[in-house]
Amino acid sequence: MQKLSKRFALGTLMAISLFGLTSCSQSQIYAADKSSGVYVAVPNGWHKISTKQLNSAEAKSTAEGAAERLASVIWQEAYTTYPETIPSSIFSLEAPKGAVVYVRVRDLNYDDLNSISYNSLRNLILPITTWLKDPEKANTKFVLHDDYERVEKIARGVRTIFTFGDPSGISETVDQTALVSDDRSRIYVLLIRAPTEYYKKHGPELQAIGDSFTVRGNK
Repeated sequence: MQKLSKRFALGTLMAISLFGLTSCSQSQIYAADKSSGVYVAVPNGWHKISTKQLNSAEAKSTAEGAAERLASVIWQEAYTTYPETIPSSIFSLEAPKGAVVYVRVRDLNYDDLNSISYNSLRNLILPITTWLKDPEKANTKFVLHDDYERVEKIARGVRTIFTFGDPSGISETVDQTALVSDDRSRIYVLLIRAPTEYYKKHGPELQAIGDSFTVRGNK
């Protein structure tokens, strides 16, 4: 079984910045970055973790290349059902309390341009393609629920929904959408994470968040 890191490999994570706008409907918040033409609808009442808070948490990373990656982030924002969630936990593989939605937009550097593929997008936080090819190397709780192409106005990529055991052994379900712009200069990411038991109870609501993820590009 492949050992899990407690933090995402931010080298592949693509940046996103968000600011929350309350819609006319009382049931949704529209988290959006107008400059990059990205938005996602989150249920009203979720707790927001701002771009500033996430940038501050990410700036403390000592991983190689972390500073350069953060510098290329255009926008990132998170929402959680648990108000006490701390910003640094958004970058963790440990199952959150309740659900977490994280959106990120990041410009790609030259090395990224040469390595981006649908497989690398699937492997954004975990080696999904390796686990599928060689189940003996897979996380013991790994289950692939869905995997399909997503095409937006100026970007395309994959949406992958899967379950795995976090570093503490807790079953966690992830709904991950990773898109790269048609000119391959920018990546757009939406991650929805929750303990599997929570995900089962709130599946339609969480899947609707993933469905709402929209990338229209710069105005």
